[in-house]
Parts: sequence; structure tokens; C-alpha cells
Amino acid sequence: MSSSKQQQQFRCTQIPSKVLHFRNLPWECSDEELADLCSPFGKVMSTKCNVGVNQNQAFVQFAELNQAISMVSYYASSSEPAQVRGKTVYIQYSNRHHIVNSNSPGDIPGNVLLVTIEGVEAGDVSIDVIHLVFSAFGFVHKLATFEKTAGFQALIQYTDAETAASAKDSLDGRSIPRYLLPEHVGACNLRISYSAHRDLNIKFQSNRSR
Repeated sequence: MSSSKQQQQFRCTQIPSKVLHFRNLPWECSDEELADLCSPFGKVMSTKCNVGVNQNQAFVQFAELNQAISMVSYYASSSEPAQVRGKTVYIQYSNRHHIVNSNSPGDIPGNVLLVTIEGVEAGDVSIDVIHLVFSAFGFVHKLATFEKTAGFQALIQYTDAETAASAKDSLDGRSIPRYLLPEHVGACNLRISYSAHRDLNIKFQSNRSR
């Protein structure tokens, strides 16, 4: 049996937990890098990096069990492995149910926000509407939208962390005004955290990024 098949079989026979165990991480992998890998699958409650003799292991605790299951299932069936700094990372369920002495990377202020728009699909909310909502708090330098397991998401880059914090404090948990949405869309709440990114790489203008 190949090592990849052994790895997948091992993950599938483990008891699921909200806490995931990561191996083969780059040395001194940061909490922000780890959270950036995990946040598309759900809310990251806490992280603990640089674990083990070689400091190349880590733990991540999701808010909900199904979010952890979603991440493990995604990479178990994906042809593209999980990667940090171009290095393949191995993910499995932890035998612990919470992390002690952890960090919460999504709460570390930065100038880029990760926005999950709940209750919509791609195309329901245009990039112009997102820009309109977030530019009310300051100049939006860059904006990118994408779809992940967690749903329809956007990255919003401001000039500084203070402007991003103002937008986050005002909009997190709120809904986009009804008059800006198509008729078939109900309430769509915004779930906002800080991203580990500092400067988004936007290669071209489109209806998904600018």
C-alpha cells in the first residue's frame, strides 16, 4: 500500500475532533499562516504552532466539528495537497478536543480582512456591492472573491490595520442592506476575521477581483 493511501485510510478511520493535528510544517510556521490555510473551511478558534522536537507540527481548533471534518475530507479526496510555503502538510484528527495555551490568529489585527458572506452563492453578491459596503470605512486598495468549502468569501485590503479594524467592528455579524441584493436572496450575514495576508496578489481585473 502506498504511503498516500495509508495516510488517507488512517485519517478516515480516526475519531473526528474539532482539533486537527498538522505535520511536516515549515520550521517556525506562524499562527497566521496556519489560520490562512484553515479559515476557508470555518472559524478558527485557536492555534498552537511549533510543536514537537523539530517544531514542525501544530494544532488548530475549529469552532464546529463539521468544519474540521470538512477540511480533512477535502484534502483526503483532493488531488492538490495542503501546502504552507510550498511544502506539503499532512492533516489528521487530534485525540484532544481543545487546545491549551493557544493563540487566536483571526483576532490578530491586520490590514486585510477575510469576509465570509453567509446565505449566498457566487454571483448573488457582485464585487461592486462588496466594494460599496466596505469602501464606506476607507479606501479599498484590492478586493478578491472566491468560493471555498466555507462558502462565498472575499479578501478586502485596506491601507492600514486601523481602517480594517473599523470596518470589522462595524460589519461583523451584520447583513448587507436588502436593497443591494437580488430579490431571490434573503438575509446574508457577514462573518469577518483578519487575514494573514498583507498585500493581495491581484493579477487582473475581473468580476471576481480588482
